[in-house]
Amino acid sequence: MTIALARWITGVLLGGAILVLAAQTARAQALDFSGDWQTYWRTGSAILSLTQDGDRVTGTYQPDDGSVEGTVAGRVLRGSWEQPGASGSFVFALSEDGQVLTGRFGNGEYWNGFRDMSETGSGAWQLANGTPRETLRSLLLATNAAVYAGDAGALRKLSNLITYSGPSATAVQKAQRRAVMFNILDMSTLRIMDVPVVADQSDQDTVRFDIGPSGIPEKTAIEFKADAFGRWRLDLPTVEVLVAERDRLLAALGYESMAELDRARANSPRAVMREFVQGTNSWKEGGDKRALLVMDLSAIPERLHDLEGPIYADFVKRILDRVAYVIWQEIPDDPDRSVPYVYFQHPVGSITITRVSEVIEEGGEPAERWKISAETLSTAPDLLAAMQDLPVIGGLEDPEPLSPYFRLRETVRAANPALVAALGYLEIWQWLGFGATIIAATLATGLVVAVMRAAGRTATRLAGLHGLAFPTGLLVAAVIVNWSVVRLGMTQAGIPLIGALSGVFLVVALAFFAYRFVTLLGGWMYDTAKKTTSYVDEIATSLGTGLAKLLIVVGAIIAIADVVGLPYEGVITGLGVGGVAIAFAARDTVSNMMGGGLLMADRPFQRGDLIEIDGKLATVEEVGLRVTRLRGTDDTLLNVPNVQLLDRIITNWGRRRRRKLTMQVGVTYDATRQQLDTFVQGLRDLLLHQPAVDPDDVYVGLQGFGASSIDIDLLCHLRVSDYTAQVEAQHKIVMDIIALAEEAGIAFAFPTRTVHLAGDRQTPQSGKAGLIASKAAPAD
Repeated sequence: MTIALARWITGVLLGGAILVLAAQTARAQALDFSGDWQTYWRTGSAILSLTQDGDRVTGTYQPDDGSVEGTVAGRVLRGSWEQPGASGSFVFALSEDGQVLTGRFGNGEYWNGFRDMSETGSGAWQLANGTPRETLRSLLLATNAAVYAGDAGALRKLSNLITYSGPSATAVQKAQRRAVMFNILDMSTLRIMDVPVVADQSDQDTVRFDIGPSGIPEKTAIEFKADAFGRWRLDLPTVEVLVAERDRLLAALGYESMAELDRARANSPRAVMREFVQGTNSWKEGGDKRALLVMDLSAIPERLHDLEGPIYADFVKRILDRVAYVIWQEIPDDPDRSVPYVYFQHPVGSITITRVSEVIEEGGEPAERWKISAETLSTAPDLLAAMQDLPVIGGLEDPEPLSPYFRLRETVRAANPALVAALGYLEIWQWLGFGATIIAATLATGLVVAVMRAAGRTATRLAGLHGLAFPTGLLVAAVIVNWSVVRLGMTQAGIPLIGALSGVFLVVALAFFAYRFVTLLGGWMYDTAKKTTSYVDEIATSLGTGLAKLLIVVGAIIAIADVVGLPYEGVITGLGVGGVAIAFAARDTVSNMMGGGLLMADRPFQRGDLIEIDGKLATVEEVGLRVTRLRGTDDTLLNVPNVQLLDRIITNWGRRRRRKLTMQVGVTYDATRQQLDTFVQGLRDLLLHQPAVDPDDVYVGLQGFGASSIDIDLLCHLRVSDYTAQVEAQHKIVMDIIALAEEAGIAFAFPTRTVHLAGDRQTPQSGKAGLIASKAAPAD
């Protein structure tokens, strides 16, 4: 059996190793350099298209009309590159997953890239150069995507849109020209529709168009040239000419560099539109924060920004995708623009970017920021409904929904378009969904209540579930309603009252559940605390339960105020003033509650202690939130307000670490000195050997001569915790003293009386009978 098991384990391990090696081998064989790569180096970027055949690799790269070829050895590709006016060598290394290139030119400059897996990218744009207008539009789309979206693939057809005038230029010089020309285009504000479609004269192959920043009169001319096939390209002059024009425009704007200009126009209508579009395009990769930041959500309660913001972003995004490609240079980038910018105007609503005053940093002064206006967001649902049937612009697809509402709506629309038709304030599918929500919430409430009550009746330990059954069912119903309201988009349907009511319902249900839970938990803790000797647990439980209930009520009031749109700061102020008035009216009750807290902190006694207050002895039975209950030695019940206990001197007999025992033993006068010495020493030893007696505090000695006895004082301290133990210890000591007296032959004295008769000259007699009476002699 053991040998067979060992063989089986060995076979499994060997088979697993073979499978892993086979998978790695297949993976290594499947990975090659073929495909499109978005590459970049220190001064430029290009889209590199490679084809691998065996160990031979060939390819091209744009926009420099370059070509490459090389040989593969393992994961390393070595070869050469060539383009008009330049050539050189390169080496690439392929990552293990086949998605990243890491390499360098022969001169040591890096050349890295990653595999282009996108199915849209630049291919989604219908780049054209049939007219100067088409050329400039295509050029701006490609360069904007490359610079602002990091899509190097957008440069694939750039060589068909640009030509270079003057002497032949190297690849580096061409890249510099393209970069400076983009600076000039990017600082300008223009309208693509203003660019000529044809030359002024049919026999001309050159078109000039003036561009420049908005707000200043200075302009610069860009020139388009047609090739032999009638295709237009933007002609780029030398780097020196382009740099001079760029610096002239910067100086006219009042800036010394592009970096300074970029910082200034970061707060502008153009930056807002770019942040919104790029944010919605990369929503799941952190773009949601970028998009929401440039939307004026001031009309929406702050707590709902994360819920309703994505829905409004969905509306605006879908409207923009039906309007046109957004070209940044058509939108003003003047941060000091005095009027709002209307990007799209429609009878139902507009897409407007306006100034909004807001506090950027906590405690700072309000500042004006450009944002998509609140009015745009409020009219966006109606605007999208008006243009819903208009297809998105060519090259784009319907965007992936950003919010749960649109995901659900698009699913319904795909299944049955008739259900998205408007019916009153809502669409048909929303009415149906809301009705289903009410039914589901009702059924869920009944089911939860029935299950919890049945569990409470079945198991004793779960008896508390009976009291939580209805609050839990109500809370489940509130969660279902709020979940559905958000996904049904009912807060954006022109009836925000539904959203407010559902929010209030959730707050009330949650507060009801928390209040009932605290009540049950506090009761259980209080009952448990009563079984202990320490009253601190009782006070802490009472105070904690009361404070928790108060916080729940106050928190619910503030939350409801926030849901319905009331300023919660005013609500808090009102609660504070009302609290002061209530505290003043019930100052005695408040004082007693505070007294209970101080008793908990000072701990002058605990349950079961025998205390003396105002000369009256009583045992502590219970310390409550307002009063302390005492049981007198005569079995009377005393309820003393806590605040009065703080003003009294309390003698706690129950907290004594030791209990003093004083005793006097009287012996008869016929005891000899030897007997007295032996008896006194025996008393001392007796006390020292008692378990309850503190041996450090024992005093025994002759005290003096009494009327009928020689008196011996005993003083010691008993280490006992309560009165019962004290009585038992005293009992044992007395019994031992009696036994010791018997052993020592000592007799205890008792009071005697001697009577002298007048005229009697005899010596008085005394006796142990206590009283000796003599009959008087008759008088002479």
